[in-house]
Amino acid sequence: MRKISIFLLFCLFQFSSILLAQNSKPVRFLYQVFENIDIQRDVEFGAVTNSDGKTEKLLLDIYSPLGDTQTDRPVMLLFHGGGFRPGNDKTQSYIVRLANDFAKRGYVCVSANYRIRTAPKDDQKGTMTDALSDAMSALDWIRSNHEKLKVDLKKIIVGGGSAGGMLAVNFCCKDQTASEKWDKSGIVALIDLWGSPDPSYLFSTVDKNDPPTILVHGTADKLVNYENSVQLAKQLESNHVKYELVTLEGGEHTPVKFYDLFAEKIAVFIYRLHARQE
Repeated sequence: MRKISIFLLFCLFQFSSILLAQNSKPVRFLYQVFENIDIQRDVEFGAVTNSDGKTEKLLLDIYSPLGDTQTDRPVMLLFHGGGFRPGNDKTQSYIVRLANDFAKRGYVCVSANYRIRTAPKDDQKGTMTDALSDAMSALDWIRSNHEKLKVDLKKIIVGGGSAGGMLAVNFCCKDQTASEKWDKSGIVALIDLWGSPDPSYLFSTVDKNDPPTILVHGTADKLVNYENSVQLAKQLESNHVKYELVTLEGGEHTPVKFYDLFAEKIAVFIYRLHARQE
């Protein structure tokens, strides 16, 4: 009996050691588990007529973990900021940083352009309508190419910063009507980076069917009022939508000095959604 007990203890110790070793490995989606990524640039996903009456090609970039064998990866569709004016596009620095970061965590990240204008405030509804149409075209392109991208269309995350955040909020809160098809199927999360719109740029209404949302905003933002995110959080709460408001004390607009902090918050928020679905 004594020999059996010692043997059992040895087996338990070995098993515990294996579990400990496994648990010490970085967890996919929570941490960066890939060293390198593959980037496909300037993929055309549509052609539209812009506000100047000219034909404009819509382009996107794809960031994928290099050497990944998983075929049902979540996909993150990201929109740049810039006030809906010329000057920024899908290569905006913090969007690129986010796409690189989360591709290394195991996501496929797509950064897409959308129509912008030299004077967006002259027709804010038209500006948003064009951007929303282009955003849906990007999502439809992902859906049409999901096998090649090796992504799971039941795990779509939509996000953006500043104007891109305003676009993402309107995109995820917009609903289908009798006269307009609007397919939000598969969207499991919204990332709003200092882009909660004020009433002048909010053309959608929050309801209980909107995706779980993480809001990131600095209290010293002079371009997009932090109070916008507070109010949006209240709307999400009153409609029983899961959310988290990441408040960056003293953070100004585009508070990249807090990147490591809010990136981890985003990773944890989305990971918990995945864990609940799997």
